[in-house]
Order: sequence, then structure tokens, then C-alpha cells
Amino acid sequence: MLKTTWKPFWTVFPPLAVLPVLVLTLVYHGRMTSFQEDLVRTEELTVEAQTAIITQKLERLMANVRILAAQNELADFLNTGDRAWLSRIAQEYLAVSRYTQIYDQIRYLDEQGMEVVRINFNDGHPAVVPESALQSKAGRYYFTEALALYAGQLYASPLDLNIENGVIERPYKPMIRVGTPVFDAHGHRRGIVLVNFLAQGLLDAVEKAGQTSPGDSMLLNSEGYWLLSPNPPPSWGFMFAEQSTARMPTIYPQAWRAMNQAPSGTVETDEGLFAFRTVMPLADQDRSVASVVPGESFFAGTYRWIVASHVSKASLNHLRTETLIWLMIVGATILVCLAFGVRAFSIVFIERRRHHLHLERMALVDALTGIANRAAFEERLTLEYERARRHGRHLALLYIDLDGFKAINDTQGHQVGDQVLKDVAKSLVTGCRCEDLVGRYGGDEFAMLLTEPPDVATAVLVADKIRERISGLRWAGQSVTASIGVALYPEHALDLLELIRLADAAMYASKASGKNSVVVAVPS
Repeated sequence: MLKTTWKPFWTVFPPLAVLPVLVLTLVYHGRMTSFQEDLVRTEELTVEAQTAIITQKLERLMANVRILAAQNELADFLNTGDRAWLSRIAQEYLAVSRYTQIYDQIRYLDEQGMEVVRINFNDGHPAVVPESALQSKAGRYYFTEALALYAGQLYASPLDLNIENGVIERPYKPMIRVGTPVFDAHGHRRGIVLVNFLAQGLLDAVEKAGQTSPGDSMLLNSEGYWLLSPNPPPSWGFMFAEQSTARMPTIYPQAWRAMNQAPSGTVETDEGLFAFRTVMPLADQDRSVASVVPGESFFAGTYRWIVASHVSKASLNHLRTETLIWLMIVGATILVCLAFGVRAFSIVFIERRRHHLHLERMALVDALTGIANRAAFEERLTLEYERARRHGRHLALLYIDLDGFKAINDTQGHQVGDQVLKDVAKSLVTGCRCEDLVGRYGGDEFAMLLTEPPDVATAVLVADKIRERISGLRWAGQSVTASIGVALYPEHALDLLELIRLADAAMYASKASGKNSVVVAVPS
């Protein structure tokens, strides 16, 4: 009797159990592939954002130094020699130090290397250094290097720790000295303007931009020493004899070789996944004087940093193991349900569940493309806007309208037109992070929500990549392009409806300006 009762079970259960096991195996491999792609994309975007932050801050630094060198009061002093101008120069420097709070020192040194005007930041209490305390810096490398430059060129020292009286200052004070020569009205070289840039703010901004990714943020100099790193390995190894071997080439030799073979990219080694991008500090800005100054840029090929993000092997294995455990739990649950369920009951339960999920999906998903419909997109947009407003975060809204879609619809029919919309939707989803959202607004209009973009440049970079990807699609020789409008909260609007209106207006401005372009919103 017992044997007869179990016989149907052993007849039906094993074949049914094979299917979920097989499906879960395929799902696991699919999720692993998707996980790797998403992780690489996230790390690359993180490094790009960090590079943009460095470039932005250094551009501002360079502009400030050139403004100081072009100061009217300094020009009057150089042309007249009247020392009455020195107090006015000092007051200008004092105001710059007080309001920027990023310069440890601001100085003007004459052509003999003697300090003429100097402002010390004094940990937030800037003050003019009295004339009796001014010093000669004639023998210092930064003076001779900066004085030898042409008009408009800039000198930047390596990023290192400040040293006072031969001892590394504690707490550590990362510093870059940036200077430029100054000339009188007759073109005579009359000294240099020099600032000591407090680089900790730059390092903090780079580290903060990397907090959204699972990787550890790194900044390295050209010799492979860490300027910013998880600890261990320690930063500033080149400044301490006992840490001289704490270098990327020693600890991560495979990754370091890859970083020296390409300006950017990703590489997975035995130590984990590395995403990296080479930065030439101030090199791009220095090229702005290339038409005036013959020869190679002062920084070209000599002064480089590497921005990197490292996901350790242990972290990779942990993330993959979590996925495997989750799938095993799901598989075990399914098998238990199959073992103890009754076939009729299981069919009813599965059908009801399937019907329920289908209704939920129909309410939130566009039936043609499989992405969020307008209602679902606007609901998520409202939620993210409230979070951004409450927590002081950023978000970007992209409005995307296809150019040339009607021509394909008219010439190849609605079936091909539907395929165009499906392919474009798939391309949009591929081009964004898992925490972002793509939605179809209707017809050939789409929208994309980017959560916590670091700045406008990053949102524009994402939009431009989307535009290029869409323009590369083909259907029987025909193609479409995209006109994209970009608006950011809170940069462009504090109100959600105004943000939507600005993104829409920017999209129409793109179409009006010739289509196939990205236009950033202009606040009212």
C-alpha cells in the first residue's frame, strides 16, 4: 500500500525536479554574466566621475593662479616700484585665502626669490605675514622651475605631504605648489606668483565619488605610490623610507602592467577587478598657451596620476556567493513545493500567481518594450525627487525623442517600427546603471532617470553615449538618431514640475538645433 502511494511520486517528481534545477543553473550563469557587466560598468563610471572631479578642481586652481598673476595692484607695483601697492596686493590675497579656504599660502616672490607678499592660511585664520618674517626662497626648486617658464605657463609640484623644518607635518597636509612667472609692462621677468594648494579637499571629493561603487578608490602617482588608498596599503610611501616598497608595482604587479599599457580600462587579476584612468594634471589646460609657447607642454608625459577603483577578490567571491546561496534557497523551496504539493493544487497556485504577476507587470511595464511605462516612471521619479530633496542628493532627468522614426514606420511598416522601439529600449537599459530607470513616455519618446550623478558633465557623458549607441542601430539600412534634453536637480530646478519642463524644453531645443544632440537645460 505504502509502495503504491509513493510510486506516482517517484514517477512524477524526478522529471519535474530536473526542470527547475536546469533553469536555476541557467539563471545562475546569466546572473553571473550580468553581474560582471554591471560591476565593470559601475566601476568605469565611478572612475570617470572621479577623473572629472580632479579635472574640474585643477581647472579652478589654474584659473585662480592666472587671475592672481593678472592682478591690477601687482601690475601697478611691477611697473612703478611703489611699495604702497604691496598692502593692497596683500589684502587681495587675504580675501582669496579667506573665501576659497583651499590655499595654505599665497605669495609673490621677486626675481631674486625673496618673498615680497605672503599670506598664511593658519588653519582657517588667514593673516598677512609681516615684512620682517618674509624669507628668501631663491634656492627652492619650485621657485627656479616657475621663474624659468614663459608668460602664461604654470608650474605644478608633485602632490606630496607638507614638510616643516625638515619634518613631515602632522596631521598630514597633502600639498601641491602651483606658480607662474609675472612680467612688467616692458616684458621684464619680475618674479612669480605661487600658491600652496591644500589637496585634501580634492582627495576627499575623489573618495566620496567612489562611495557609490563596491570598489576601493585609489589615486596613484607615476611611480605607483598611493596618494589615496584603502589602508593597507598605506598612502605616501615615497615619503617614508620604511614604506618605500608600498607601491602598486610591488603589491599588484599585474594590474600595474595593464595601467601602463593603456590610458584607461579594466583588468581582472588574481587580486580582483581594477578599473583605471590616467590623468595628466593640468596638461590639457597648459595646452591653452601652446600657440604662444613653442614646443611641448610642460606637463606632457612627465606628470601623471592614475585614478583607480579596486574590487578585491574576496569581495568578488562574496558577491558571487550571495547570488549562489540565493539561487540555492530558491531551488530548495521549489523542490520542497514540488515534493509536498498536489499536482492539481500546484497548477492552480502557479496559474493564480502567474496571473497576479501579469496584472502587476501590465500596470507598471510598457507592453511593447518591456520597460517602465509612463505611470511607473513618473511614480519612481516622484519618489527619487523626494529622496533627493530630503537628503540633499542629486538626480538627472533625460528626455529622449527619436529622430527619423516616422520614416522607418512609413517605409517598412509598423512591425519594423515596433522592433525599432524594442531595440532602442534595450539599448537604453544597457546604457544605464541598475539603480537608474528607463521609461517609455509614448510613441517614440523615452525618459531616463539617473540617481545621484556627481555633476552635469557626468549626466551629459551618459546622454552622449546613449545618443551614439542609438545612432549605431540599423534596420534594413535605415537608422534613427536621438535628440536628448538633460536637466539636473538641484542645479537647474528645485521644483519637480519645473525640472520636467526644463528637460522637455531642452529636448525640443536639441531638435530645433539640428537633432542628434544633447542639450543641457537652461534654468528660468
